Amino acid sequence: MLNKRSGLATIIRFLDGPEVIVITGMRQVGKTSIIRLALDSLPEGSKSFYLDLEDMNLLDICNKGADSLVGYLKLLGADFSGRVVVAIDEIQYLKNPSNLLKHLHDHHPQIKLLVSGSSSLEIRSKFSDSLAGRKVLFELDTLSFNEFLLFRDPNALRVKENAGSLADTVANGPNEHATLSGSILAPHLADYLVWGGFPGVTLHAEAERKQALLRDIHTSYIRKDIKDIANIEDVMGYNRLLQLLAGQCGNLVNINELSVTVGLSINTVKKYLFLLEQTYILTLLRPWHSNQRKELTKMPKVYFNDIGLRNIARGAIQPTSIPDGAQIENFVFCELKKHFIPNENLHFWRTAGGAEVDFIVMRDGKPLPIEVKEGALKRPAVSRSLRSFISAFSPATAVVVNATLSCSITIEQTSVHFVPLFAL
Repeated sequence: MLNKRSGLATIIRFLDGPEVIVITGMRQVGKTSIIRLALDSLPEGSKSFYLDLEDMNLLDICNKGADSLVGYLKLLGADFSGRVVVAIDEIQYLKNPSNLLKHLHDHHPQIKLLVSGSSSLEIRSKFSDSLAGRKVLFELDTLSFNEFLLFRDPNALRVKENAGSLADTVANGPNEHATLSGSILAPHLADYLVWGGFPGVTLHAEAERKQALLRDIHTSYIRKDIKDIANIEDVMGYNRLLQLLAGQCGNLVNINELSVTVGLSINTVKKYLFLLEQTYILTLLRPWHSNQRKELTKMPKVYFNDIGLRNIARGAIQPTSIPDGAQIENFVFCELKKHFIPNENLHFWRTAGGAEVDFIVMRDGKPLPIEVKEGALKRPAVSRSLRSFISAFSPATAVVVNATLSCSITIEQTSVHFVPLFAL
């Protein structure tokens, strides 16, 4: 199943090129598994080596420089008369990864480098411009709902694929089989909305075990990425902020209010929000305006990059609880980010008068508004906010995500497609 992870095929294609392949993402999203699968895909007889820099001896060898690493690889039996693939896991632990990778890339072209790191902050701070043009970057997410189904029930995935995706709906209108697939997909979606998409969590059936794994991921993140790498002293204050944000998914981020509520200075809150984004825990979604200057002056909204991690950050998970509107909206965000449109093209829309559309996807320079309805709709219903957006910008298409309804209506000249949540 892992060999069908999104992005693996592209990574494998880049193995033939000269660039350093850099894979980043949260802990436990499957970076090491992706690396090993990429190595397994090499033609028979290929030479490859895997180094984990959490091993202090290997870290010391690599920190001594390229000659030290090449010498170690020779001791392992590397034959540099031909091509050798070297995978280095947890590259952010190196003192100066840029120098090592640049030297190997420029002076040992027979070595193909495949590296991974868990902290975008650490990688960005340690990777210099000297690697520009020498590396290709891949960001690995937790499992999308499609990948979750692949792990849990491949037949359910086939049903979902045949019922059409959001992209299919936007291009061709609602699929006639979408509503029929609800009885099969709804239980899986309910499970996903609770536990999220970490592969290790998905593979376990017991709720107690799932909760323990999520807690361990959360604790490891605080211990390794935050306390050690970011050198944060007030871990309790950081945790208070994280818990508060977990309860405010989809809300505007007001720095002043957060500062007062968690008892941290405004500058400290700003620093912690930056760290949370750079370590892939959450995304601050920026607003969309036709006037780009305004976009930079408005408050963002907050979403977690994995719904299970969001839930565990709030406290103990109740598997039987009914998902709230924040969970549902966060799920839609995650699917859009992972599966539909690159994140840099994803925004929301809000007017000074309070009219708001949950998501705006920019496609070929044109906005696609997406509204999320928490409950089940018996018939098509469009909010005043979405109607305001349609009147103001005349998009060709708009989407209303809801529990079960699948149909289309026309408002002015805009086709409004109603898409069931499980069909994203």
